[in-house]
This record gives sequence, C-alpha cells and structure tokens, in this order.
Amino acid sequence: MNISSVSPGYPSGSSKPQQSADPDSQIQSLEQKLQTLQEERQKAVQNKDEDKRKKLEKQIREIKEQIQRLKQQEKKKEQETEPKISEPPRAADRPSDAGNAIDTYA
Repeated sequence: MNISSVSPGYPSGSSKPQQSADPDSQIQSLEQKLQTLQEERQKAVQNKDEDKRKKLEKQIREIKEQIQRLKQQEKKKEQETEPKISEPPRAADRPSDAGNAIDTYA
C-alpha cells in the first residue's frame, strides 16, 4: 500500500480544515467570505432572485454566528491567560504559632 495515496480527510485541492488555524486568521477568512456573500446577496436582490437571496442570507447569518463564537472564545482565552495578582497570605494560611510570641523581658 502506498502511503501517499491515503486521503488526509479533506478533498485534494482544498485547504486544511479551519480548526487548525489560529482564531485571528479564521475570523479574517470568515469576514472575507461574509463580504463576498453580502455582495452576492445584493446582486440577487437586484436580479429579484428570492430563492438565492434567502439562501445567501442564511449563509450570512451562519458566518456571523461563527465569527461571534470565535471572538468570544478568543476573549475567554485571553482572560484565562492574564497574569493574576497574588494576594497576601490570609491568617488561615500562616503557621498557627505566628504572632503568639510573648515578650518576657518587658
């Protein structure tokens, strides 16, 4: 069996699935696709092609939702990776004998 004949899981000639790309490039790619679809929708409106317009509007909604999800995921990751400010140790975290020294020479 020739290994080069094994399919990578996506059609030849197409790019790899978008999940492997970083969120910024995914968002940028989706926004470009959104722009194209909006232009196509405008042409469908001008040509009074209601079926095409409806299909394009559905695709536009789906892409807008994908963009929103990616932005939310990116924001969540940024919040998780922010450095946290350490707090001073609480009384419960200190040894139990701390502060119990008695000055017998006073």
